[in-house]
This record gives sequence, C-alpha cells and structure tokens, in this order.
Amino acid sequence: MIATLLNTQEQQLELLLSLLQQEKLALEQDDSTGLFAIAQQKEQSLSAIIELDKQIENSADRQLLSSDVQLAEKVAHTQQLLEQCQTLNAINGEVIKASQEKVRQLSAVIDQLQNQNASTYDKLGKKHSSQRVGKGFKA
Repeated sequence: MIATLLNTQEQQLELLLSLLQQEKLALEQDDSTGLFAIAQQKEQSLSAIIELDKQIENSADRQLLSSDVQLAEKVAHTQQLLEQCQTLNAINGEVIKASQEKVRQLSAVIDQLQNQNASTYDKLGKKHSSQRVGKGFKA
C-alpha cells in the first residue's frame, strides 16, 4: 500500500516538475493563455501531492519508509524531485518579478510620454506641462 502511494506521489512530482518547466517556457514567451492553463494543472497536481503526503503520513506501514531499502530509495528520489520543483518554482518567481518590473518601467515611460504630449506653451513660447496649467490664477 505505501509503495503504491510513493509511486503515485513520485508521478505527481514528475508531473509538477514538467508543469514548472512548461511554465518557465510560457513566461519566457509571454504566453498568458498557456500560463493560465498551466496554473490550473499545477493547482490540481499540488492538491494531489498534499493528499498523498497525508495518506503516507497516516499509513500504518509508515515505519517501512526507513527500514525497507527500496522504499528508502524511493523516498530519497521523491525528495530530490521536490527540491527540483522548489528550485524551478523559485526561478519562475524571479522571472515573474523581472517581468513585473519591466511592466512598471514601461508604464512609467508611457506616463512620462503622455505628460509630454499634454504640454502647452505660454505667450513667450515657453513650454509648460498640463500640471502647471491653471496655477497662479486667483479666483
């Protein structure tokens, strides 16, 4: 029973690793539709992994994980898969942060360009931005 749970968990971790690799590619290609589909699949995979972890934790055969050599190797392999998933997830998080920063910078440039386009000129030909227009009037 516990060997079956471990095999299933290993398969789910391999699926999650594959999804994280797909996510990284989608991030690099700015594929928002693909990212949405991948996010849904990741959520399902993570839920399955959590449920399997609970089942393994509550299994009556849990002590076999350390005493049985094959099961201990399987546990070590699943831990390696988990570490790979965590590493790739951290990398994807950094890619997302970098993308957000690019969007923020682009937004600032657009705002600056809009402010330049809203400039006016006074009677002497001096340029004034729209933020200055109307200041200095006394009502």
